[in-house]
Formats: sequence, C-alpha cells, structure tokens
Amino acid sequence: MALTRRNLLKSTGAAGAALLTAPGALKGFDQFFRPASALSATATKVTTCCGVCSPACGLQATVQDGVVQFIEGLPGDAHGEGHLCGKGAAGAGFLYDPDRLKYPMKRTNPEKGFDVDPGWMRISWAEALDTIAGKMKGYVDAYGAESLLFITLPSPDLWARFMNAMGVVNRVDHIDVCFQTDRVIQKYTTGGKTWCNDFENSKYILLFGWDLVTKAKIVYANGVVKARANGAKVVHFSPTYTATSRVSSEWQNIKPGTDLAVALAMINVIVSENLYNKEFVDAYTNFGQYEAQIRSHFSEYTPAWAESESGVPAADIARIAREFAQSGGGIVPAHKKTLCANYMNASQLVHAISILNILAGTVDRPGGRYFARATAIAGVDAVYPPPAYPAKKGVRVDGRDKLPFVQETDTGLFSTLADGMVNKHPGQIKMAFWNAYTILGFPNPQKMEQAMKSVEFVVAMDFIPTDTVSMADIVLPSAMYLETNDIVARDYQAKYAQTVARAAVAAPIFETKTAGYVAIELGKRLCPDYFKLADGSWINPNTLLDEKVKRAGLGENFNEFKAKGIVEKPAPFVPRTTFATGDPNSKCQIYVPQFAAKNAEALPKWHPKRDLPNPDFPLYYITFIPGIHKRNTTENNRILNEIMPTNAAILNPALARTMNIKEGQAVVIRSRVGQIELPAHLSEIIRPDAVMVAHGFGHRSRYLGAAGGKGARDGDIIPDASIDDFVAAGNYAGASCIMDAVCNISPVV
Repeated sequence: MALTRRNLLKSTGAAGAALLTAPGALKGFDQFFRPASALSATATKVTTCCGVCSPACGLQATVQDGVVQFIEGLPGDAHGEGHLCGKGAAGAGFLYDPDRLKYPMKRTNPEKGFDVDPGWMRISWAEALDTIAGKMKGYVDAYGAESLLFITLPSPDLWARFMNAMGVVNRVDHIDVCFQTDRVIQKYTTGGKTWCNDFENSKYILLFGWDLVTKAKIVYANGVVKARANGAKVVHFSPTYTATSRVSSEWQNIKPGTDLAVALAMINVIVSENLYNKEFVDAYTNFGQYEAQIRSHFSEYTPAWAESESGVPAADIARIAREFAQSGGGIVPAHKKTLCANYMNASQLVHAISILNILAGTVDRPGGRYFARATAIAGVDAVYPPPAYPAKKGVRVDGRDKLPFVQETDTGLFSTLADGMVNKHPGQIKMAFWNAYTILGFPNPQKMEQAMKSVEFVVAMDFIPTDTVSMADIVLPSAMYLETNDIVARDYQAKYAQTVARAAVAAPIFETKTAGYVAIELGKRLCPDYFKLADGSWINPNTLLDEKVKRAGLGENFNEFKAKGIVEKPAPFVPRTTFATGDPNSKCQIYVPQFAAKNAEALPKWHPKRDLPNPDFPLYYITFIPGIHKRNTTENNRILNEIMPTNAAILNPALARTMNIKEGQAVVIRSRVGQIELPAHLSEIIRPDAVMVAHGFGHRSRYLGAAGGKGARDGDIIPDASIDDFVAAGNYAGASCIMDAVCNISPVV
C-alpha cells in the first residue's frame, strides 16, 4: 500500500488522526506527502552522530524550518566513513513517529495487562514527578531501598547520581544478554573491555558466531572487507550461513553452542606445538608462571574430541589453529550477544577467545584488539563532587551478588530477574522504574509480565508506547538522540583520540524530556544535597555540559565544540607494555588466579550448552537480530517496518519435507516453557536440525500503530534462569543463555 495522508490517518486510528490533524502537527510529516523539490536557502546541515547503537557513526541532518528533511552519513567520519546503516538513515522515522509519547500520563484503570485499557489521563510534569517522588519516599521509608527496582542503564551520569544518592540496590540492565561476559573476562585477562578491532591490518580473522557484518555494524563490516582486500583470511564458525559467512574466506557449519569445544582444541594445538607468539607471551603474559598447569589443562581438548562435540572436522580445526597462529597477525573478536550471551558456557568461551588473542601476540598490537586512545570526559561527580553516597543495603532480587565478578561490573541480570521476583523474593519489589526497556527484551517475557503484575507502582519512561508502558502507572515521554546534546568519545576506531559532538538537530517535540532532567527534578524532591551547588543553585545540565567540554579541551563551551563537529588529536600509536589485569607484574593473564580464588575456573573447561536436543524437543532453537532492526526498539519505525514488518519460522527445506511443511504455512514452535505460532519460511541458510526466529517482534502494545500485534515474541519459548542455575553451571560471568533452548515444530492443520 502506498503511503498517503489518507491511509496514514486511517492506520493510526482515532488517536493518531487527532494528532495528525491538529494545527501544525503534520509539519514533520509533510515531506512524505508532496513531490520532491529543491530545498530553500534556509535549509542547513547539522553535524551530529547517530544514537541507534554504540559506534555513534557521524551523520549530517538537513534541517529546514526546524524540521529534519534528510539524514546522511558524515564524509570523512572514522566510523561510518560517510555512510549510515538502514537504522541510522531512518532516524527521522524515530523522531517523527506518529505514536510518540507526547506528555506525562497516569493510569486510571487499576487492572494491568497487555490487553487491558490503562485509561490514560494526561497530567503535568509537576504532578508526575511529585507522584513518583512521593511513592518512592514512602516505599523507602517503609521497606528500605531494596524495595525499588530500576530497569535502566546507568546513564546519563546525572541519572546514575540520582540512583546512587537514593542508595538504589536493584538496578538491572540488559548487559547480560549482550556483552557482560566479555567485560568480566577482559578485565582479568587483558585489562578491560575494548571495542577496538584492527581488522584492516589483521592477517587472520577468526569468528566464533561473531556476525556483525550481518548486523550492519558499519565500522566492523568495513574493517572486515578491508582485511579481505588486504589478503587476510577470514574463517566464520556459525550454524547459519549469513552475510558475514559470505564475506569470509571459509564457513564452518558448527553445531549451536559448541564453539567452546573448537576454541579449546585450537588452544591445544597452538600450545602443544609451541606455535604461540613467544616474544609477546614471554614478555607480557603469565604463561611462564603457570606453564605446567596451562599445558596440562588443555592437553585433553584434542581436535578429534572437538569434532565429536561440534561436527567440525578435526583436520580443519588443527589446520585453522596452525594458520591462525602462524599468520603473524591473528584476531578473534568478541562483541555482543552472538557469542558473549547466547549459551550457559559463554563465560568459558569468551575466556578461551581471550587466550587465543593473547597467544597470537596481538593484544594492543597492529592487527589485533587494542585499547581506545580516547579523550577523558569528566563525569558529573568529577565536576560537582557529591556528598558521600549512602551504602547500598538490601537484597539483590536477581541474585547477582552470588556472582562476584558480575557484581564488580554492576551490570545485568535480565535472565534471573523474573525468577527472583516471582519465586525467591516475592513481594520485595514495591516500585519499578523502567527507562527505555521493554518486557519483550527478556527471556521468557510471560514470566516477566507475571513479575510486573506483582509490583504496586510502575513508572515507564520511553519515546514510544511499548508493552511496558501499557502496564505502567505513570508514563514519562522521553526525548530521543536527535533532540539531545552530548559528548561522544570514539571507542571503536580509536588509535588516537576523536571526540564527536552529539548535537540536537531538532528541539524536543511535545513535552518530551531527558533522563537527566528527571534525575535533577526527582533529586530536588528526594535528595537535594546531591543536586544543589555550594551557592545554593541547582545543577544545570547545560552548564554541566559546557564544563565537561572545557575540561576535555574540546572548546570553551558546547556551542564552540558543536561548531567543530569532531575534534581529533592525532598521535602515534604506541603499544602497551603493561596491562591492568590485577597481575602483580601488570601482565596479561592466561591463567586467572582471581577466578580460582572465588571458586571460578582459572582456565576455561568444557561445558555443554544448557539444553540439548532430545526426543521431546529434537531441534536447536536459534534467534537473531536482523540487520534492519535494533533489538526491540525499531520495529515501529515506519521506514524500517516497511522493509521488515514481522518475523517467521525459518527452517531448512530438508526439515520441512519430513513434516510436509510448505512455504508460508503456519507452524507451531514449542519448547519446555511455551509455544509460538508463525508462518514458515524455507531457506538453505540454516541447518536441518534447527529452527530460527528473528528477535524484536510480537509487541503486544495496542498503541504501537506499526509494530503492535505483528509476529511472535521469540523469547516466549526461551527459558529464563535462576541464579542457582548460573552458579551450578559455572556461569561465573553471567551469560544469559538466550539461545540455549531446544524445540519441536509442527504444522498448523
């Protein structure tokens, strides 16, 4: 259907029609309903950076009369190199989403559920903030700070300051379903999490499930393509054939969840045949100190054994290990989700990957993983030192304190939260504040829905009416990245310091505000000493931003920095000779004594994935994030929704033939915790012993005009976990196990 004013009004329903027919309300959408024409002389180009995902690619927004007309890549930008992915290019679709939350609202219907009308009533920001502050104070006074749950990232820093000032114990984020394991492992093996991969100078790139070309992560995709052009070999281990597989030199069709076996066997070959980079390993690692333990430990993990677990031929495992070690510039990247969070054995896999990088001798060296050379940006606590924060006392409802290394990182745990709320600590959480997260993002979201129904008071802050918003008592409309100002230090391509101005290209529309604003306003009401300056005035976010810019040497104030767009400070790349791992000699650690000291594995051992195919559920269940979408936040963008509006059950034609399943036929996928129904899509890209479903669909909110009610939630058949499951499995870095499920499939007749 062609997009016209008439059918847009029809598709958005009465509420959308009222919005779009209001005086001036269509101004941001007029460009879609008129013939293309030359922009007038009043049009300007604003340099900023994307906020869809973490690389923050540079972009230019063409703005006329305060309305964004066009978004494009920024020429010369180190990350996007003048290009944007589909998500970044569709940024105006987020800004001008007709379903955007417009003003604070309160619930009038006490019943809660995705299919229940909340009976929204518009209220002022003052009433919303007063209500939230009153509830929060009441719960803290009666039940302690442990009764509060904040489902949010610890950013911006003003927001973190507020939570610290309130002594919030239970702050939970999605990092366990993303890169938490790598953060834990790199801290103790090489000295800290890094996003920098020098692909273009690599000689050999080894990818265990890493699929960032498919995910349209431009900064990485460009690096891999350049590496191939420079003669590098790229080997991709994956149970599905993807765009990353296509740009690779070699694809190995591995059994899901067995990458660890292959990585252990490669370490076996490299160590037993003394193929490691002796100069680096002798000078900069603790290999010599623990050599006997290391050699003995890996001796049992032979290529023949790994073949029996993974299906990858032993000869190929040995050959690839030798090629990698002898290449003179090998790298094994670990980014997010696909190998850091998919399986219960991800803690061990990421440790094995770190060891492979250490043995290759490329840590903070050309062709390897290196640490960002970045400009230091002062946080609010450095600019305005706070009084001492109260101690965080109380029970972690997700049980994270049982994983001491995860507790150190202060991240996660989505995976165990619902079990903690429903089974282990029922009734503990009285108030929950959701900031830019939705229940759809959780494993087993139906259990998370059950958990949230037990919470007395819920606040949701977002820019669109998500499933979580539909269950809230108070809703706060959030500004999005094209409406905000900030400082972004490059941390993907960062051999020297590059800092980008995130500049608002449009004023916040309707009554949207930032989390920083909410932090200050709640701080005034609940913990004023942390937000009041010595002269009696309150912290001003604009003054704070100017001071950060000045201290970082980026300009006298943010406006001066914004006029520059990007500030670069070229400097020679000098490899590190010390590594902040906790080793007394500041060396990289292959054997990690800190792990052993807290009953974790000093060297990675073999663990199978949590659930294995069995007679009841004989198929592997694989999920993925399509390159056109970002998790569960982009499906309502009209531009992206038109490209991919829903998901399907993807299965190999060979499997389909055994069950007489035809293309497009409805099928039911079942696991031990639930079932979903989707149309079948037959494709050779997937193994015949697996079923694959895209994440991000199945939104239940009736207020999402494009995404609501389309597709199925992939998480409905993914078991969540208890913290005891993690401890028993040796999952000490807290991987979320989001692809450990197994399933069966049957046609709907």
